[in-house]
Amino acid sequence: MVECAGAAVETAFGELFALVKDVVKTVAAFRGLLEKIEFTLSSIKPVINQIDTYSSMLDRPQEELMESSNSMLANAEALQSELEVSGDLAVPAAPDFMVGSEVVASLSLLKEQLLQEGASVTVVTAPGGCGKTTLLKKLCHEAAIKGKFKDKIMFVPVSKKPNLTDIVQKMYQHNGFKVPKIKSEEGAAYCLQQLLKKIGQNPVLLVLDDVWKESESIVDKFVCNDIKDYKIVVTSRYEFPHFCPVHHLNPLTHDEAVELFRRCVTVDDGSKRAPDTELLNKMVVHCKRLPLVIRVVAKSLRGKDYAFWNKKLHELSEGHSLLDLETEILACLRKSLDDLDGDPLIKERFMDLGSFPEDCKIPATALIDLWVELYKLDFDGVRAATDLYELDYRNLADLVFPRRDSRDDADESYRSHYVMQHDLLRELAIMECNQGEVVNRERLILDLMANNFPNWWREQQQQPLRARLVSISTDGKFSTSWPNLELPAAEALVLNFKTNMQTKTYALPEFIANSPKLKALIVTNYSFFPTELGNFHVIGSNLRRIRFERVTVPFLNMGKICLQALEKISFFMCNIGQASTSNDAKILDAMPNLKEVDIDYCNDLVRLPDDICEIKPLQKLSITNCHNFSALPEQIGQSTSLEVVRLNSCTALSLLPDSIRSLQNVRLLDIFECLNLSALPDQIGQMVNLKRINIIGCPKLSGLPKLIVKLRNLRKVVCEKEKAVMWGPLKNTLPSLDITLFEEEPNLDWLK
Repeated sequence: MVECAGAAVETAFGELFALVKDVVKTVAAFRGLLEKIEFTLSSIKPVINQIDTYSSMLDRPQEELMESSNSMLANAEALQSELEVSGDLAVPAAPDFMVGSEVVASLSLLKEQLLQEGASVTVVTAPGGCGKTTLLKKLCHEAAIKGKFKDKIMFVPVSKKPNLTDIVQKMYQHNGFKVPKIKSEEGAAYCLQQLLKKIGQNPVLLVLDDVWKESESIVDKFVCNDIKDYKIVVTSRYEFPHFCPVHHLNPLTHDEAVELFRRCVTVDDGSKRAPDTELLNKMVVHCKRLPLVIRVVAKSLRGKDYAFWNKKLHELSEGHSLLDLETEILACLRKSLDDLDGDPLIKERFMDLGSFPEDCKIPATALIDLWVELYKLDFDGVRAATDLYELDYRNLADLVFPRRDSRDDADESYRSHYVMQHDLLRELAIMECNQGEVVNRERLILDLMANNFPNWWREQQQQPLRARLVSISTDGKFSTSWPNLELPAAEALVLNFKTNMQTKTYALPEFIANSPKLKALIVTNYSFFPTELGNFHVIGSNLRRIRFERVTVPFLNMGKICLQALEKISFFMCNIGQASTSNDAKILDAMPNLKEVDIDYCNDLVRLPDDICEIKPLQKLSITNCHNFSALPEQIGQSTSLEVVRLNSCTALSLLPDSIRSLQNVRLLDIFECLNLSALPDQIGQMVNLKRINIIGCPKLSGLPKLIVKLRNLRKVVCEKEKAVMWGPLKNTLPSLDITLFEEEPNLDWLK
């Protein structure tokens, strides 16, 4: 018995040691912390190897060691997944291609400067749309740069309204240190210097991207004279005279611009050729040889005939001599946007992107939620996702694909897709939204500084607004109550906010309760720590979709409000696990028509309320990256309408309830990286409509139930090569079964 115990300890230790070694190799941002864990494990490994010699002493040490191992294992797993969701400072993916001798020369010069030892601040300056950010992405992915700076490369989007506290907190997390709670900008500056001293033993590269003229002083706060080899690279539309060297990135040469235009305008299948060189030359001149403008204009002309090109050339030539460069760029982009009038839905979608803050990664699911309700699309958002791809194709936005997309999105949820937009394109979207009188605008996009409301909002004789989409962003200095806002036509409301350490609660505006047509509500906290949501009672019964991010809103407490029309609810990085003090709070009573629940990175979630299983319309249940979630309700078999069950990276989940056999409409079961899942239910064969199982990263799963052969409709299993042996024999009874081997190289470039 004791010998078995010794073997169990050694096996558990081996699994833990292997996992930590693997995580150390693949998770750069937490490498320092994980290397400490690896070192500790290495030091006690000889003891573990000899542990069977001392088997008589194992009874008590075994229990303690197993408990310690499990704790360390959970911490390692949590660190890995925490990086995946919070890698805000990871270098974005390098561009597929870049054109121009200027780019080559700039790369060479900047690389030479960064490889020299010492501290410096380099400014890369050029007009908007010249490719400054693209150049820096490429630079940071150069082998020599990665070889020198390793995991100490931080790519910080600064933008128009930088928040030093947020940036410093993200830097702490990126480098694997406990994130401090910072109460003031002075405190942020102090914490920043302390962090730089901690990480400065090795070379450090900090990219401050898109610094505006008004924010020049923030660059000084990142300077640290105590680091031997510390490089700061600033990108900006403006020159900062007291920083040097300054590198001017020039537009493309005429020939290079023509080459890029020709490449972008050519239809992928080669069926349509670009017009003659003379017309291309004229078009490039009006695009000011700027890569961003060329890409957008060229994509708008793909597949068009000669007459359309001439019409566009005439439009681009009007009035240019009277405008400054930035205004001229926006005017040129705007005329390309007018070409979308033939496809007005794409133009509408483009304008909707202005509802989200500058330089943020917009979750594709948030946009899909908006568009499904605003434009009466299908519930799953398949058409909405198609429009995302169209925006990406036209270079009006960038659709960012995650590393795990290699599994393909089997139920078309697009949960791990993000959208980004160049700041000039966002300016254009907002400029388009702001046409006409406020009262008549279809989109109302407000960006509030502190407690400063527009004059028209303060006026008591305010007319009802006709906006269907309303977006309100507030900064960390916002602390007042909301004035009334009459929104009788609003169908979607986006609330973007930041808080400070003195602000414990974000109060939902009272005017929500008086917005009778409101169907979609998206609430996003862009601060580092979750904030308690107040005024929850204002949420109306007409809402169909709600999405919360980084807020504290106990799921059970939602049973106290009436959400009779709600069809989808999403929680991302929220605190939702606190129990209600009322025995009368029933999720079933509050939201009886719920079709989809999506809970992601909510680590305080342990269990779901049992009565969620009684919601008959429920079709999709996604609980992912919730490391303390331990079990589905035993009554899950009552959810007979379920079609998708996704339990990715729920590392505490060890078993699926037997009642899951009753879910005869489920077509997808996704148990990706459920590290502690040891077995599938014996009666899984009763899930007769199951078509696909994703069963990657389940090391404790060593066998399959006998009755799995009854899954006659099973068409695809995605697993690792070593697990394929288990599934191979099934092909004898299920000849249509496709066993897809999953292999992926870790790639964190897409992360925030």
